[in-house]
Amino acid sequence: MSKYCAVFVFLFLTGCGNQIVFEPNKLPEAFVGQEYYVPITISGGTGPVVDLSYEIHPSNSGLKLVFVEKKYYTKHIYNNFTIQGKPEAQGVITISIKGGVVASAGQDFKRKYEINVLK
Repeated sequence: MSKYCAVFVFLFLTGCGNQIVFEPNKLPEAFVGQEYYVPITISGGTGPVVDLSYEIHPSNSGLKLVFVEKKYYTKHIYNNFTIQGKPEAQGVITISIKGGVVASAGQDFKRKYEINVLK
């Protein structure tokens, strides 16, 4: 019986090691009219991020996501990007991100960031 427990524990721990992690976990505050630049890294999972979509609300916030171009597989590297621009109004900007990773077997992710914009 202990041999089966050891196999179960091994499979459980390897499955837990494939969790997708966003860094930073929380975004810093921004200021109206001032440059905002925060690099984001997505790590973990069963491979690189190959599918990513996002929404920024409000859409006229002055911020955008910028991806690094690469030469193979997909047009962009989705594991590393920046949130950058100049926020245009005080309030909260919400960025919703969703996607999937290579060899995901259903391993998709969703993440919601909020940026508090001050005057």
